[in-house]
Amino acid sequence: MKYVETGYGKIPYISLLAILSISLVVNLPGLAISPIMGKLNQVFKDVTELEIQLLTVLPNLVTIPFILCSGKICTPKNQMMILGIGLGIYTVTGILYFFATSMIQLILLSCLLGVGCGLVIPLAASLISQHFVGKARTRQLGMKSSLSNFSVIFATLFVGWMAAINWHLAFIVYMLPIIPLVLIPFMTDSYIDSHKKLRPSPPFEPKSEPEKPSDDDIRKAVTTKKPASVNFHFQGSRSLILLFGVMAVYFVMTYATEAVSYYLPFDMEHYGLNTGEVGVATAMFFAAATVAGFFLTKFIAFFKGSTMQVAIMLCIIGLFVTGLFHHSLSYILGVFIMGLGYGIVQPIIYDKTSYIAPTAAKSTEYFAYLLTCNYIGISCVPFIVSAMKRLFDAQSDPGFSFILNGSVCILMLIVAVIKRKSFVFEADASFYEHPASTSVSQK
Repeated sequence: MKYVETGYGKIPYISLLAILSISLVVNLPGLAISPIMGKLNQVFKDVTELEIQLLTVLPNLVTIPFILCSGKICTPKNQMMILGIGLGIYTVTGILYFFATSMIQLILLSCLLGVGCGLVIPLAASLISQHFVGKARTRQLGMKSSLSNFSVIFATLFVGWMAAINWHLAFIVYMLPIIPLVLIPFMTDSYIDSHKKLRPSPPFEPKSEPEKPSDDDIRKAVTTKKPASVNFHFQGSRSLILLFGVMAVYFVMTYATEAVSYYLPFDMEHYGLNTGEVGVATAMFFAAATVAGFFLTKFIAFFKGSTMQVAIMLCIIGLFVTGLFHHSLSYILGVFIMGLGYGIVQPIIYDKTSYIAPTAAKSTEYFAYLLTCNYIGISCVPFIVSAMKRLFDAQSDPGFSFILNGSVCILMLIVAVIKRKSFVFEADASFYEHPASTSVSQK
C-alpha cells in the first residue's frame, strides 16, 4: 500500500485520492454549462439572456444556505453521511437533466443541483485541513484547487463539443459525483485511523485545547501579528476578524474573475467566434488555475511576501486584455493570465482559513463561511454588472464587464500593497505554517 506524507505522519494514498476526488465536482454547477449559454438562447427562443444566466446564478444562490447548513451540522461523526447525501442528490439531479424539455425544468433542476453541491463543498477543503498540516497541507490544498479547476476544463471543453451534437449531452458532466461517492469508504476516519502511520517521535504532543503561551509570548504576538506558540492559533474575536478579512479578499477576487463565465460566451459570439472557440477560451481560465495550484509552493517560494500582490496584478492584466482586445488569441491570453492569478489566490485563501480555524470541528464551519462568500460573489456578478452598465450607459459595450471588474481589482491591489505585512495579504509560507496544527491535534 502506498502512503502520502501529512505533516505528522502518513495516510494511505487511496485516502488522499478519495478526499481530492470531491474537488472534481465542487466547481461544476453553473460553470460547466457556461459555453452553451449562447446555444440555449437559440434552442429556447422565447427566453431572455437573464433567464439563461439563471442556470448559472441559481445553483450558486441555492448553494449558499446549504453550505452554511453543512458547516453547522457537520461533525467528525456525521460528515461522511452528509457527504454521501450531498453526492447522492448531485448524481440524481445529473440524471434528471437528460429528461428536461423546458427552461423552467432546467432552472428547477439547477436549484436541486445547488442543494447537493452545497452540502458537499465545505468538506472538500475541510477534510484536507483535518488530515494535513504545514507544507503538506499547502501542497494538498494546491492540488485541490488544481483538480477542481481541471474538472471545469474538462467540462467546458466537453460541453462545447457535445452542444454541437445535442444540448442534452452537455449535462453528462453532472455525473462526475459518482466518483467520490464510490470512494467514500476510503476517506472515513475508521479506514484512515486503521491504516495511518504516525511518526515514531512526533514533533508535538496532541492536546485537546491549544496550549496557552506565556504573557511575554502574547505581547510579542500582538506586535508581530503571528501566533504566540506552535499550538496556539488565533482565538475568539481575533480569529473571526481574520476570517472576515480573508472572506472579503475571496469575495472580491471571485466576483472580479467570474465575468469569464457570465460574459465571455456572449462577448466572443458578438465578435463572430463560434461555440468551440468559446469553450477553449473559457477552459484557459481553469487551465491556468490548475497550473497555479500544481506549482503553488514554488510560486510562494519565489515571490515570498509579494505572492498575493503579484496574483492580484495578474488578474488585473488578464481582465483588461480580455476587455480591450477582441480576437480569439487575445481572449485566450487574457483569460489564461487571469486564471493564473486567481489560481494562486484561491489555495492561499484556503490555507489561511485552515490555519485560523481554532479546532478541527470548526474547520468545516469556517470553510462554510468562506465558501458562502465565494458563492455570493459568483451570484452578484450579473446584477452588479447590469446595474453599472445602466449607470454608465454601456449596454452595448461587450468589454465593459471586464474593464469594470479590472478596476475593482486595482482597488484591491492598492489595499494589498498597503496591508502587505498583514496576515490576510502575507503569502510567505513561513508566516502561517508550523509543524503542528490544532486542526490535527484536536481531531
